[in-house]
Amino acid sequence: MAERVNQHTNPIIGTNIRRLRKERGLKAVDVIAKLQLVDINVNTGIFSKVEKGRNNPTVDMLIALTDIFQCDFNEFFKR
Repeated sequence: MAERVNQHTNPIIGTNIRRLRKERGLKAVDVIAKLQLVDINVNTGIFSKVEKGRNNPTVDMLIALTDIFQCDFNEFFKR
C-alpha cells in the first residue's frame, strides 16, 4: 500500500498542486497523463479531489509531480 500524505485538516498540498499546475500553464488532464506514464494510478476524479483537499496524494505522486512541475518537494507545503 502506498504511503499517503494526509491533507484533510489542512488542504495546503492540494492548493499548491493546483497553483503550480496553473503557473506552468498545464491542464489537469495533461498532468494526469504524465502521472500515468510513470505508473501513478490516477484519474480525473482522484486528481480533482487531491487538488481540492478531499483526497490524500501518495508520496509517489508528489515525487512524480516534482519532476512534472520541475520544483522542489517543499513547494507543496508552502503557505
